[in-house]
Amino acid sequence: MKKNILTLSVVAAFALGVFATSAFTNYEKQNEAKKHPRIEKAIDAISDAVDYMDHAPDDFGGHKAVAIADCKAAVKSLRQALGYRYKEDHK
Repeated sequence: MKKNILTLSVVAAFALGVFATSAFTNYEKQNEAKKHPRIEKAIDAISDAVDYMDHAPDDFGGHKAVAIADCKAAVKSLRQALGYRYKEDHK
């Protein structure tokens, strides 16, 4: 019984630590995005385009799936760029 309580406590503490770190990291990423408003606008515009294409009935001449994948890759790269900038600014 004591072993189960100890295991549960360790797991709960770990989960809480991960949650707190994620929340802090997301807050810091939002602050970094505000320092680079053009990149933030690009992420929003590309994300909006992906949402539009996801719900569009047209397949855009067979280019829809590739366009969505490319846009998602672009958003990922832009977010990585903001993450890099944050790391460099806080060394």
